[in-house]
Amino acid sequence: MTLILLFILYLLIMNPDVVAKEVLASCEMWFSVLLPIMYPSFVIIDFIEHMPLINRISKILYKPMHYIFHIHNEKSAFLILFSLLCGSPASTKIFKASYEKYEINKREYHNLICAFSTLSLPYTLLLCQKFLIIIPLYYACLLFLAAIWMHIFNKKDAKESSKEMEPISYLKFLFSSIQKNIQIVLQILGILVIFRVLIHVIFQGEPVFYPFLEILGGLASTENSLIAGMAMGFLGISEHMQILSIAEDLPYPKLLFARICYSSLGCLSFL
Repeated sequence: MTLILLFILYLLIMNPDVVAKEVLASCEMWFSVLLPIMYPSFVIIDFIEHMPLINRISKILYKPMHYIFHIHNEKSAFLILFSLLCGSPASTKIFKASYEKYEINKREYHNLICAFSTLSLPYTLLLCQKFLIIIPLYYACLLFLAAIWMHIFNKKDAKESSKEMEPISYLKFLFSSIQKNIQIVLQILGILVIFRVLIHVIFQGEPVFYPFLEILGGLASTENSLIAGMAMGFLGISEHMQILSIAEDLPYPKLLFARICYSSLGCLSFL
């Protein structure tokens, strides 16, 4: 491992132009694409988590969601809908917030991340149009795989008692959320920079499997519809690291196995 790291360090030192170019490209993509959407969304998500209406919606949706996805906590019904709309890592953040309030147990928390980590709905629709993937078929395959995953792995645990909601000062809560989410978006920036630099230094270009390493840049550079569809299910190693930067206790082998299974989405969507 030490020899590999020394070799990578050597490549970085010997390719300063490539490193500088890709660091700037990563920062530009983060600043112009991710930050304007992600950071305000994270702050709003914190407030959504404290709204009483969410619990009422969850109660209504729980029964059908329980039969379809084998969930055992009412809050999970809302979390599934939210994850499909906003995508990861925003969904990971709200899964974790519910787990920390004991609204879902640990097993369900991990399985929801594995089964329902997707790209956001608007971005998915855009990619489906670009790569000629049939949108209803794609989501039908995605939900079918999610149902199978949850029925196999989401065994029932004792539900942990939820915390009592304490009155909060919304101004104080806002400042706390701003501070906490700054750290998260900076971690994501660091992950993007590292992956983009290493990909271009090691492979001296953009390999065909680039979307499986860093999905945003990879999907922008490929014209292969099958690879794009598979990468949309796999999400890319960079996205995996973003999820783990929020859900630090999630076992990576479990997440990786789930995303490998979901990479079949590309094949299923073209059948």
